[in-house]
Amino acid sequence: MKKWIQVLLIYAGIPLAGVIAWLILIITESLLQGWGLVIIIPLVTVLMYFLLRDVFDLFFAAKVNACILIVLSIVLAIVLHISTGSTNHPAFFAFRILTFPFLIPSAAMQLYDAVYIVLAGIFATYTVGLAACLVLSRMTGELDSVSQSLPRKLLPLLITAAVVLLCGALSAKQYFNRPEVRYAGHGFDYMHGYSSTDFTDYTVYSQNSKLVRLDHEPDLSIIGEKNMPVMDGAEACYPLYAAVAKAVYRDIDRIESEAAKTDAQYVNGKIVTFTNTVIGFSRLLDREVDLLFGARPSKSQFDTAKSREIELTVTPIGREAFVFFVENDNPVDNLTSEQIRAIYHGEIKNWKEVGGKNQAIKAFQRPKDSGSQSMMEYFMGDVSLMEPNTYEVVDAMGGVIDKVAQFTNEGGAMGYSFRYFVEELSQEKNVKLLSVDGIAPTLENIENGSYPLTVDLCLTTRANDPNPYVQKMIDFMLSEDGQQIVRKTGYAGLAATN
Repeated sequence: MKKWIQVLLIYAGIPLAGVIAWLILIITESLLQGWGLVIIIPLVTVLMYFLLRDVFDLFFAAKVNACILIVLSIVLAIVLHISTGSTNHPAFFAFRILTFPFLIPSAAMQLYDAVYIVLAGIFATYTVGLAACLVLSRMTGELDSVSQSLPRKLLPLLITAAVVLLCGALSAKQYFNRPEVRYAGHGFDYMHGYSSTDFTDYTVYSQNSKLVRLDHEPDLSIIGEKNMPVMDGAEACYPLYAAVAKAVYRDIDRIESEAAKTDAQYVNGKIVTFTNTVIGFSRLLDREVDLLFGARPSKSQFDTAKSREIELTVTPIGREAFVFFVENDNPVDNLTSEQIRAIYHGEIKNWKEVGGKNQAIKAFQRPKDSGSQSMMEYFMGDVSLMEPNTYEVVDAMGGVIDKVAQFTNEGGAMGYSFRYFVEELSQEKNVKLLSVDGIAPTLENIENGSYPLTVDLCLTTRANDPNPYVQKMIDFMLSEDGQQIVRKTGYAGLAATN
């Protein structure tokens, strides 16, 4: 067989045969997607070399596989360096074209954000091809007939291994630190995919409950599911309103435990529910939720309610600090409000302009309509926010969409959130909170109002709700018992304690 035909078969023909076999097994449901391709395609590769062992120049085929591995390793390392590890970057398209036999599985795995499986399959295919050719050439005696010493014969294998390992390490570092991972915030692994925090021990039926408790029975006690206003709220508020429900709603632990066991839709609660600020607000307007705990709704959310002719009642029930944080080793400890606005407007771009080191400021923002982003927009006032850093991800339909890049602890980084998230839930690691206008965001400074970015923790309801217990719950949150739960949870109360 002519050598150029052998090269074509090695590079494309044999891998395509493996891909076809993988597709057939998927279509017939004999094999699940995913890591199956890393097994099936290399197995077919070995089979093809065995069947064609009499027509292949096996030692030549081994060297071709080695060359392919070297070229692909170098190209992948370069492409991922250019794309900063992102497989959504146009530069990565060059690698897709270079590995065109694997285009179908590559496209399929892109939807699952699992391109690494295809990369593993590609390199496994040519590595197995290299090994199979060497073994078969040894078995047929072809390797022994090559007029080279054993070290010379194995030199291509050693060079290939060195290049693949070096480039593979560089590529892996880039890929697993890509923007889709690095800037995605905390991810959402818990509470049916809505929460970035494990709230297992904060549920009303937890056996290892971390919920705060009153040392006495409260005056308000609501009996019967139909009387219990449905709760939802911001992620950071879940420990608070779950504790309130535990104190006020009679047998809520049994109700929620049974609901979670019998109906999958209640994994996140039946009465003490949890989604997040944005979805929770929509549920409030849709009358699926009666009590929404979190930050004051944004202007756009108020406008949405008005367009639907729904009047909202927003009741402050506690105090919280809107905080800014930086990496631990940043020498800056304090910023003025004007400096922060200038940073997020894009006017101040280097830490040396505010007394820090000569380092570019990477000012991260949060997704639109999140509680912290709504607060940031309020804080900025008439000063416009600069466009946030974004990164591209592939959505469920295969389209590429932009997402806001969230805080990552890197040189020059700056972010914002609510104090409870950072300190009580330990969402941000290895960061320090900045003083603003010379005042630190301590609980004492939040309650006495001296910290300038103290904000209301609010309970949002529909005005004139026909359920009388909605107003009773508002009154309870303002009572001494309600305020005690607020403070014990880790928020500041409405007024300083005596």
